[in-house]
Amino acid sequence: MSLTTYNIVWKLLNFILPNYLERRKKNGKEDINRINERYGISNKSRPIGTLVWLHGTSVGESVAALALANSMKKNGYGNNQNEYFLLTTNTLSAAKLIKDKIKHGLPAIHQYHPYDHPKFVLRFLKHWKPNMAVFMESDFWPNLIYLTASSNIPTVLASSQMSQKSARFWTGFGYILANKIFSKVNHVLAVDLKQQALFKKLGAKNVKSLTSLKSIAEKPPVDQNYIYNLRKNIVNKKILLAASTHPGEEELMIKLADLLRKKADYNVLIIIAPRHIKRNVSIENRVKSAGFDIKSRSRGEFPSKTDQFYLADTMGEMGSLLEVSNLVYVAGSMVDVGGHSPSEASQFGKPVIMGPHSEKCNAQIKELVWSGGAIQIENSSSKNETFISQIIELLGNNDRLEDMGKNSLIASGYAQQRADEASIHLIELLNTHSARIKQDDYLS
Repeated sequence: MSLTTYNIVWKLLNFILPNYLERRKKNGKEDINRINERYGISNKSRPIGTLVWLHGTSVGESVAALALANSMKKNGYGNNQNEYFLLTTNTLSAAKLIKDKIKHGLPAIHQYHPYDHPKFVLRFLKHWKPNMAVFMESDFWPNLIYLTASSNIPTVLASSQMSQKSARFWTGFGYILANKIFSKVNHVLAVDLKQQALFKKLGAKNVKSLTSLKSIAEKPPVDQNYIYNLRKNIVNKKILLAASTHPGEEELMIKLADLLRKKADYNVLIIIAPRHIKRNVSIENRVKSAGFDIKSRSRGEFPSKTDQFYLADTMGEMGSLLEVSNLVYVAGSMVDVGGHSPSEASQFGKPVIMGPHSEKCNAQIKELVWSGGAIQIENSSSKNETFISQIIELLGNNDRLEDMGKNSLIASGYAQQRADEASIHLIELLNTHSARIKQDDYLS
């Protein structure tokens, strides 16, 4: 596929775009007051000064964008007057996350990114005139990247990675398009050496392996009162946190609890924190049908010393759950979902166990495994049995849990150093470009 062919597709899509956006509005997936932003139209003025544009489509990429913004602020950008960030997202949940940080002092403006019709993108660029553009993770909109880079705007792909499925497209049917857009960018900061090689193959010129910026996500807050109430009746129990579970993973937790029950080992509390809390009733029913009692946070209940399960079915309390845990299973990895980031657990110095499906966070989990802070189960026909036996072995070995926790915390600090390296690199690129423009203006 060429860029010309891609843009012909967008000309055709333009006819159905109003109806598509109307359906998204009805389904609660669009901000009804900001639809024009999808067409590159904004009712906000560009601030006078330097504007660094960070783009991430959903919550995961926005977490990485915020991590980069915070690191850039720590290293000098955004602390002076007339230095701002422009943060663009696709989803409402990502927008909420960004707006909350702006409310608490981040010098930034939020916009929904324009759809990738060249007319919309050019309209967006003409209005905002960013001094630098940074595209996070794996959100590669061809016109958004190509037209930005073609407008003499320093363009960087940061925390960059592709899933196996995306890599097959870009190296196959989309190779001509890939070479067109990736050869235009100034720098690619890939999450690891494998991704570095992939971007070089696709035509990127300046590629460096650093780390995933999700590894330096802001540490979630803790609620000491909640922690006290969680712990007060289970002081002698080990706590296994199953964080962000998906269907099928609660079944594994039930199998684990059933095996512990057969061993007459009641010294473990399994906290299930589902990825989607609307599943809470079905999870409760499944646990109860297996012969276990389960109390839930949404009803204001707390575990007792005889409980083996607790359901954490409220939002915004992951920090507290991580703080009380002895071992963290980072879910979405024993089912084919792609895994969730183990970075928050690492920030709390917690030992981590993950399954084989970690496509969305390979860089983070590989670093943790290498550091000795995590165990990853290999993909095999016996992976479920191996997973359960590894958990039982870990929970019975205090010294190993302590060592893994220390290693996990060290790995988190190392990730922060590498992210700071990325932000310093970006600030130098921005300053060099600004100096060049001033010199060109002077000479002209």
